[in-house]
Amino acid sequence: MYKKLQRFFFLKRPGWYLLNRAPVNPVLNLHGLTPMPHLDDKSSSRFFLQEKTDTLFKLVHDKYSPREDFWRWLGRDIISKRLTGSYDAHKEYQSRRILKKLGQRTVNVRCYGVALNFLNPLGSLYAMEHMSRCQAGSDHYATLDDTSRARFIDTLASQVAALAEAGYYHRDLHLDNLMVDESTQLIWIDTHVKALPSSREKRQALFDNMLTNSRIDDPSDRARLKGHLAPYFSSANEARSQ
Repeated sequence: MYKKLQRFFFLKRPGWYLLNRAPVNPVLNLHGLTPMPHLDDKSSSRFFLQEKTDTLFKLVHDKYSPREDFWRWLGRDIISKRLTGSYDAHKEYQSRRILKKLGQRTVNVRCYGVALNFLNPLGSLYAMEHMSRCQAGSDHYATLDDTSRARFIDTLASQVAALAEAGYYHRDLHLDNLMVDESTQLIWIDTHVKALPSSREKRQALFDNMLTNSRIDDPSDRARLKGHLAPYFSSANEARSQ
């Protein structure tokens, strides 16, 4: 990755971003950025598609407004994220490296970066390959019969377990944060992972939250997922991926 300054138009407003990008990726430009409201509805982020380069832009909005809550905006959105380099796109890129090291599939990244203008509320930019031939995990799951659903749950559990063995967990594990390709392989598209806490109580709480937010509504499927994963969240894991 090398750094580059580039300007984009999102929501009809120009903004300069400091990008990290690989030379082999397509040259992204200002034009042809189409809003994707159906993706916005499933996420707290904003999405734009550039069809010419088959690139999907994910923009994370600041949590606070400088007009309504100046000090929280300055502390959390500007100092804690942008100025320290801990903005969402950077953390997502680092998390993607952890998953790839474990042999799990992730979406190809074109570039990622941070807005230079502090008053630009879309502070974090993550541009990735548009997976137009893949299904969202929730859509794929809805088409499966009982046998295929069990196989899908087993595959999902094995990848989450491998991550837990390495000392990490998905911060927001649910079916719309992964895609399924034509050969039914899983592709992680939202790759925010965090280190597993050492506290048994904290691990159990995050595990319960993971199951609740999984968007797996069938009781038997959720029980199957829980049965596979419970051992990995009941005690501390010594292994840590670097």
